[in-house]
Amino acid sequence: MVDYYECLGVSPAASREDIRVAYRNLARRFHPDAKGESSAVRMAEINNAWKVLSDPSKRSAYDLSLERSRRAAYGSAAQSGGSASGSSSASNAASAVQQLVIAPTPSKFPWRFLAVMGVLGIAFVLVNAAFTKPGSPLKPDNLIEAGSCVDITDNGDAIEVLCNGANDGVVHSLISFDAVCTQGTESHRDRQGMGQVCVRLAGSR
Repeated sequence: MVDYYECLGVSPAASREDIRVAYRNLARRFHPDAKGESSAVRMAEINNAWKVLSDPSKRSAYDLSLERSRRAAYGSAAQSGGSASGSSSASNAASAVQQLVIAPTPSKFPWRFLAVMGVLGIAFVLVNAAFTKPGSPLKPDNLIEAGSCVDITDNGDAIEVLCNGANDGVVHSLISFDAVCTQGTESHRDRQGMGQVCVRLAGSR
């Protein structure tokens, strides 16, 4: 079974934002426009991983099937290793009797030093926040998904824009090039070349 977490380089406990950032970085790195046709297979794997892990219901079902697969593999490995462990238990016991292992005394952990450093770190963050001016609004990262606001260019491409400003519509869904948008939405090409964007135009219902 394909491990989509490993494909995107994130842990199973990663947040949706962590997964989004990892996908964006990999998409830019392996996009065929940048790396040529040799990266098409890798890009397809990255897209499949994003489609599953970015959808809460699909991710939940995938996590369940992944856990079942791992348990099955663990059970198989435990059965195959049971006979081998039985034959080696006697020699291990004899070796343990012959050897006397003296555990080294653990060194004293510098709790006081860590506490002082923690207080200094918190103080630095508070002072820095007090004297730092609010930053400018975040710019769109051009990674279109459901709920993104877009403008439609003259050639029909959809580009992401901030939702608190003027826009041509809101993305209903992102589909593959061979799929069809649902009724009430218009099909436009994602400018990043990731597929079709189904847009519900401003003023339409």
